[in-house]
Amino acid sequence: MKLRINDTLIHQAESPRGIIYRMVIVYTYLAPLAIFIIALTQRSHEHINSYCIVNSFSVIILIWLIRKSFKILSPAPYISTLIIGLFILLNSTLSSMIGGLNILDSSTTSIVAAILHAPAIVIIAHSFNKYITFVNSNYQSALSLAFTDELTGLPNRRHLNFKLKEIENKSCTLCIADIDYFKKINDTWGHEMGDKVLASIGLKLMNLSNENLFIARSGGEEFCIIITETTDAADQVRNILSFLQGGINGGVNITLSVGASIKKTNEMASLVMERADVALYQAKNTGKNRVVFN
Repeated sequence: MKLRINDTLIHQAESPRGIIYRMVIVYTYLAPLAIFIIALTQRSHEHINSYCIVNSFSVIILIWLIRKSFKILSPAPYISTLIIGLFILLNSTLSSMIGGLNILDSSTTSIVAAILHAPAIVIIAHSFNKYITFVNSNYQSALSLAFTDELTGLPNRRHLNFKLKEIENKSCTLCIADIDYFKKINDTWGHEMGDKVLASIGLKLMNLSNENLFIARSGGEEFCIIITETTDAADQVRNILSFLQGGINGGVNITLSVGASIKKTNEMASLVMERADVALYQAKNTGKNRVVFN
């Protein structure tokens, strides 16, 4: 195995972390080698048995783990703690190997190995627990970023696509809501006001969302509303539309047009979305600020 830092995540070879890395790696290679050389010169190799062979494999695995641990891209203290735990465990295994080869008194090396083994396992277990918490937390954050629209805080198009697959075998009402005269808002008051309008509507829609009402920003000034409870769906859509209407800071009055379509069980969601899109087109061309079912 090569001793150069290679593509590890230690960006500066002469940094404290880089120096420690080299020192640890050199030790992990030289210590087992020194043990085998001493065993050969003292004819201790005659005592090589299955126990020594198992320890040898353990040492190889620990060396590999220590090298890999230096490649973890995280400044968290538990990473250093993990490396320390692995290093102590390595020395515990080396002590067992020394005793197994009768280089030193086996009873003494067994005690040393046991003393080192216990804290090493505790340190590794503690570090691993911290690492699990870190990974889970970052996974949830990454998932949230991947499925949330940055401007409105609503589920984004990617999240919507997953939701549409989820309801493929269910009945529901699909709606496409579009802000009326949004281009005029951008042209008159600027894109900053347009973003403010989207953020304001997003906040209102987020407050409406519940187990039976999924709302996502499907793109631009367009929002998708999925009502899984189909009872009085038309009234519910109109109530949502009424709730969203009104002015925001700056005196911009907001209205929305909505195209809706009822999805039957086992009906393809994509076809229902096409019908809702046609209904939205009709709502836009018949005066806006209304709900049209198709």
